[in-house]
Amino acid sequence: MTQNETLHLAAQYLATAAKSFIKSKADDSHTSLGWILDEKRLETQDLNNEGLRLALNYVEYSLDFIHPKSGLGASYPLGGARHHDVMNWISREAKFAGIEKDYNFDLHYDVPHLKSLTDDYRFLAKDPEQLKELAQLRWLANKTLEMALSNFAIASEIRIWPHHFDTGVLGYFDQRKKVSVGMGLAIPDDKVDDWYFYISGYHGSDPIKTDDFKPLKKGEWRSGEWNAAILKASGISLPIVSSFINEALKEF
Repeated sequence: MTQNETLHLAAQYLATAAKSFIKSKADDSHTSLGWILDEKRLETQDLNNEGLRLALNYVEYSLDFIHPKSGLGASYPLGGARHHDVMNWISREAKFAGIEKDYNFDLHYDVPHLKSLTDDYRFLAKDPEQLKELAQLRWLANKTLEMALSNFAIASEIRIWPHHFDTGVLGYFDQRKKVSVGMGLAIPDDKVDDWYFYISGYHGSDPIKTDDFKPLKKGEWRSGEWNAAILKASGISLPIVSSFINEALKEF
């Protein structure tokens, strides 16, 4: 199991905390996460009226309860931690913070290696270099998408979705919302064997075909079952990603 796969599993604690404590929404957006640039961590939305959040810290490789005024309230190192003990810690700290609802590790979707999370599962040891690289990728995604938002009349927040573990945003070119573009950074999957940036367009609910689009200077178009622009993320810089996004958006 890679360090990122371990983080993907750990992010499910944030998702299940949100599912346990936040009023649910039909699109699951209550479980979406934010990336805090300066702190290099993922955070839930507010878990109670006082703004308590649960975070996944990439630097310390820990789960942290963050209070809006006092900052770090409690921290649990993940290296070697047992799944059962992590769940008990979240439940205990939530009660200590005054959350009356019970914490349940209950997911309605599947993620890689989820079946590994038996009570006695222990998390991999901390790999500082890998964590640094993964935090840099999240930074690159957020910065790039922030810059791209000026292309849209309406856009969603930049969020990380715990299911696919992608950093993504949805934008509309005009107020009528006839044409939308979904874009972001995805982890390696059955489409691309590397971290990759993607951009796909829709007219209403129908995918916009990319067969006749001009070739990209960086990246490539995919067409057929999946119509999108993709750019592998390994070894690329902010200007390259920004150029890729701007070029693809012009075609859409």
